[in-house]
Amino acid sequence: MLKTQFFSTCVFLLTLNSINRINDTSYFSVALKIYSEGRYFEASIGFERAIFNENDSSRIDLYRYYKSLCYKRIADYDNALKELERIKIETKPDSLYLIFRYEQLLCSYLNQDLNQAMSLIDGIYKRFRDTISVLELLPLNILCLNACREWDNARTLWYYYIDNSVASDSAKNCFNQEVSRLYEMKNLPKFYSAGRAGNLSTFLPGSGQIYSGAVLEGSFNLIINMALLYYAVNQLTGKYYLTGYFIGLKLFNKFYSGGIRRAESLANNKNEEELRIFNIKNSSLIERLHQANTSGY
Repeated sequence: MLKTQFFSTCVFLLTLNSINRINDTSYFSVALKIYSEGRYFEASIGFERAIFNENDSSRIDLYRYYKSLCYKRIADYDNALKELERIKIETKPDSLYLIFRYEQLLCSYLNQDLNQAMSLIDGIYKRFRDTISVLELLPLNILCLNACREWDNARTLWYYYIDNSVASDSAKNCFNQEVSRLYEMKNLPKFYSAGRAGNLSTFLPGSGQIYSGAVLEGSFNLIINMALLYYAVNQLTGKYYLTGYFIGLKLFNKFYSGGIRRAESLANNKNEEELRIFNIKNSSLIERLHQANTSGY
């Protein structure tokens, strides 16, 4: 799925005021320096040390937040989420609540846990009620809706996001037109059924791979399976039972069953790639709209 450094940067900037309140000689500042050098695993250890030596619960929560950022940077989203879950986010004031929840939402999305991501989005909306108050949440919400294949809801949210931006009217019209084209049926991701791919390979080895777009691999799988089956039959009819069974039929069974699983895997991988490309287009549009908001274009 999509790596969203754009969102991480926004969250990082929102926490700068909180960072300035920390004593420069603390364990936290040492860990933060390591983090700024890109040594994220070592920084996570430094933040853990800061947590261990801190008594103030609000600062501990901030350290846990930064420890989760370290895990996110090394794509360990499970541990990042565990750190965020240890923060009592619901008790925080709105500004901190939104920062922590947003990071939790982003890690859930990157971890491909769409159910949790959508649940977190609903919780944020229930707390703030007014969507305009959390406009910075909408881009990630759009990406989650795309991942859930809720195209109509994603397009509607796009229009809302554009209309409530500070871009000029001419820019808004251009962005609305681009979104309209992006969500036309012919431009939406083409998805493949993993079940269908598996069933095809069950009836004819290699056909599931061909259906999933791997024509050469599917053709090769068909040839191998037919060759092994021919070898097994030839050996068995010639009364070479050991070679016919252990070499012919055993290998045929492995290639046959493996081909079915491979066809299903290829279909799922193809779907992920299609969605990744589509969300890259969305992300590019999001960044351009952000630039338009900044420049006032």
